[in-house]
Amino acid sequence: MHSGRSVARRLRRHWALAAAGALFLLAGAFAFDDYTPSTMDMRALRAIGKAALDYLAGDGERAFERLREPSDRHYGAVLEAPLVLVERTLDPKDDWGDDWGVRRIRGLLTHLFFLAGGVFSYLLALRLFNNRLLALAAMALFLLHPRLYAHSFFNSKDVPFLVAFMIALYLTHRAFRRETLGAFLLCGVGIGLLVNLRVMGLALFVAVLALRALDVAFSSQHNGGGRSWRATAGTGGAFALAAMLTYYASLPVL
Repeated sequence: MHSGRSVARRLRRHWALAAAGALFLLAGAFAFDDYTPSTMDMRALRAIGKAALDYLAGDGERAFERLREPSDRHYGAVLEAPLVLVERTLDPKDDWGDDWGVRRIRGLLTHLFFLAGGVFSYLLALRLFNNRLLALAAMALFLLHPRLYAHSFFNSKDVPFLVAFMIALYLTHRAFRRETLGAFLLCGVGIGLLVNLRVMGLALFVAVLALRALDVAFSSQHNGGGRSWRATAGTGGAFALAAMLTYYASLPVL
């Protein structure tokens, strides 16, 4: 009962976000048939997802060898494995070749993930400017970019990385504002998954560590090397550990 009231209160507070989200969902439902699922990168990425699922299911060395075969093997399976799992649920035969329905469901799920990125762009802008109108404008700029919008229906490599980066930025800002262990652990998990999608996510990992190191240095100077700097260093270490463990756990090839 209490959680229901909490959700209702948040919906009232962010009614504009809910309305905009519903509008974009409706637009995506009407526009979905205008975009043809591409096979440009999809086959190699899907092979990674299949091999990762088989490896986790106990297929052993054969699956591991398949994980090392694709040219894109350095891309993680954190998104591709769930996509393949949905495919297998919808089509137990796992017939990729001419299965238009399976290819379309991948596009739909990628688009929904893209819309989630729009929500986090809104939340990040709201944190930065404390202005709902500016936050809605940020969301609109994110979701209405013509090339990004088109790719959100078929690009399961670049669009998810973009969305994950937006989510990681939000979690980073939240962590530095809250200064709690839990916030930095969650930030570490988000950035670990970001690096799983693409190694370029290491840039944000290094940036967070550098900012945390600066916080430690300033805390030491202003507090005489007391408890404050140790707490700051502790949250930084917890962040790094969470990010590395998440990356390791989500990349079976390791």
